[in-house]
Amino acid sequence: MLIAVAATALVVLPLGCSALNPALRYEEAARQLRFSLDRVEPKLELAFPLEQSRLRLRLEVGVENPTDQRLRTRKVSGDLRLKVGDQDHAIGTAAFPEGADITAKGRTTLKVELLFSQKDLKAAWGPLSRAVLRHDPATWTIAGEARFEVLGIEFGVPFRARRESGE
Repeated sequence: MLIAVAATALVVLPLGCSALNPALRYEEAARQLRFSLDRVEPKLELAFPLEQSRLRLRLEVGVENPTDQRLRTRKVSGDLRLKVGDQDHAIGTAAFPEGADITAKGRTTLKVELLFSQKDLKAAWGPLSRAVLRHDPATWTIAGEARFEVLGIEFGVPFRARRESGE
């Protein structure tokens, strides 16, 4: 019995933990992903009264996968913020379509269009209009988590990306 355990250990140890749990290989690949905020296209739709105005926001988040492992997201979401000058404002949460394929040794783009009312963005409306209408220098930031499920094991990978805009 002891010899069988020792023999199994000699076979498994050189293979590493991924031989015992293949999901670890996927999790390690997911941790190597690099995220970038490739595009932020804000469009203010002004209306009268002002409370009926809206912000339409198209986002594109690039995901670079340097590994040989193809991955499929379960959920990707993050909190979007805008910094204009020394003021930092929460805009809202961006949730990207479920089930996005992240190609091996490649780049994938996640796209979403968000719609916010002026009421939703009351505190950030001034900085938003400065960044969008006057093109003041601004920094858009998204910070969140990409969720994966592999072989019944669910795990998440945090990400943060930013994009400068304005003149």
